[in-house]
Amino acid sequence: MSIFIRIWFFFGLIILLGLWFISYTFNQQVKPNIRQVVEDTLAENANIIAMLVAEDVYDNKVANPEFDQKIQKALNRKLNAQIWQHNKKDISQQIYITNANGRIIYDSNHLVVGQDYSKWNDVYLTLRGKYGVRSTRSDPNKPESSTMYIAAPIFYEQKLIGIVSIGKPNSSVQPYIQRAEKQLSKQAVLVSLISLFLASLVAYWLKHSIDRVRKYAQNLAPVNEAPHFRSAKELNQVTTAVEMMREKLEDKAYVEHYVNTLTHELKSPLTAIQASAELLKDDLPLNDQQQFAQHIESQSKRLKNLIDRMLLLTRLENAKQNLDPQSFELTKLIHIVIDQQKSLIQQKDIQLIFKTSKEIYICADYFWIHQTLNNLIDNAIDFSKTSGVLAINIAEISSKDIQVQIFNEGEYIPDYALEHIFENYFSLPRPSTSQRSSGIGLSIVKNVIHQHSGTVHIQNIPENNIEFLEQHDAGVLASITLPKNFT
Repeated sequence: MSIFIRIWFFFGLIILLGLWFISYTFNQQVKPNIRQVVEDTLAENANIIAMLVAEDVYDNKVANPEFDQKIQKALNRKLNAQIWQHNKKDISQQIYITNANGRIIYDSNHLVVGQDYSKWNDVYLTLRGKYGVRSTRSDPNKPESSTMYIAAPIFYEQKLIGIVSIGKPNSSVQPYIQRAEKQLSKQAVLVSLISLFLASLVAYWLKHSIDRVRKYAQNLAPVNEAPHFRSAKELNQVTTAVEMMREKLEDKAYVEHYVNTLTHELKSPLTAIQASAELLKDDLPLNDQQQFAQHIESQSKRLKNLIDRMLLLTRLENAKQNLDPQSFELTKLIHIVIDQQKSLIQQKDIQLIFKTSKEIYICADYFWIHQTLNNLIDNAIDFSKTSGVLAINIAEISSKDIQVQIFNEGEYIPDYALEHIFENYFSLPRPSTSQRSSGIGLSIVKNVIHQHSGTVHIQNIPENNIEFLEQHDAGVLASITLPKNFT
């Protein structure tokens, strides 16, 4: 089947579904809205009549024949109102009046005088100072027999002496609903025909455009084996032509990606080595000198390990192999990361708070979890304010999952940036240097956590709003959730 026919067919299907939805919306919204307009009009009429008959009700004149004649004359008045395409000739309303106890003292239909209507919603609610309305069917099995009643209180000298209720059959608005349905059907048919014609034009345009792309791709690279699409021969032609070009371009993009990734990952240990080297220039005790020398040695080993591991990862991903999970103590790993960042923490005089309830073991890829935690803590240090708080918390949130939270006091991440914070090459200027990083670190964090079937979330936190800290200023919280056993 040609893609031209497929596009045209599915476009037509969408149109039919759209028409069904419009019809459904009409039944669910248009009809009730028409009745809402009728209710609005009846509410106004009821309050006007309540004002007009107040004195008659007070003087008990509603029982006089003159009062009934006046009402009947008004209700039986002939109309000649051309409302859009409907010619309205009669008034389709009825009126009844009750006393302050809800007993009928007047009925325009002369059927219920003397009856107790105090339990009917329109009477019951109005006598209690609320908006009174009800809808009742004369035949429970026929929805079209429903009549809407709207009541209004009758006051005389600021005293409630009764209510007046106006009823209007819902069937009286049916001609307007039927006219709307008829107009909607005509317009739906017209819209369908126009839409199907436009769908044909769009489908033809897409087919023609795909042919142009295919010819363009064929000029760039010879045709090679490609995925096969059923019932879409044009797509098969395009994928066949593009496949070879994709393979030739893939290696270049792959190399660029890992060069950028490696460059970013080299930055953190180099910064730690530089900071330790600068501190060694000062006159330090022997123990401190040995400690910073060890930092330089460990970071140098980390650089070599990182380069080797990135090359290994390239081969692994090309071979589409999985991560290498192993069991290790997460608390100990975080201590290692903190020790590697110790010189940077001292430079900014950051107060480090590390909270954990117990030793927690997880099964995951040690190298990439190490890199993930190092990236997050490195970011937290960079964006922490001087003499601020850097807090790390590890907790078991269930029998299967653990959570690592890293909080730093500092400026909020702008709202626009929160949506893009994990995107490749997106970064914000560091407060200390105003320089931007490569924007790959958090992207690596997200990819590693997702590969471990976990989640990562970064959010702005107001002051004193973290459970594991009693008191803190505003800042940013990074939360990682990981399964204890990733296989």
